[in-house]
Amino acid sequence: MNRLFALALAVLLGTLLAAGPALAQEGKAKKEKTIPHLVGVWKGTSEGVAMGALGHVDAAAAPTFVKVDWTLTIDKQEGRAFSGTKASSRAKETVVGVVDGAQVAMVDDDGTYVGKLTSPNRLIVRYLEAGKASKVASITLFVRERDPEAGQTPSAAPAQ
Repeated sequence: MNRLFALALAVLLGTLLAAGPALAQEGKAKKEKTIPHLVGVWKGTSEGVAMGALGHVDAAAAPTFVKVDWTLTIDKQEGRAFSGTKASSRAKETVVGVVDGAQVAMVDDDGTYVGKLTSPNRLIVRYLEAGKASKVASITLFVRERDPEAGQTPSAAPAQ
């Protein structure tokens, strides 16, 4: 009986040891597949403070509190890298960025963005522009309004 138990235990341990690398590979493959899909039309209103020669709001000699409606259109994504445009009612700029898990980083012509996906269709972004000609600090909650891959308008996710 002890011999049978030892044999069964050896077979079980051998199976587990043999399956370990396969399970690790499967876990790695799942992790690589979880890159968030960002392509789509995202809209939001920023709250911020700005001064100087500004392209999206009136120029201001002193710090001025501003709210701006934005459309962020991400039209291309390959793996973790993406590109698109950011537009207000006054101007449009090209953006390029990367996504790492829920973390998003982008740049445009004169500033940087750091953000986080709070759900598949909600992205909160902080924007900073530092220079002698203009300075901006803002925060925007973007909600994806159209996802071409899904072929429909995503339902609004609850506030986070």
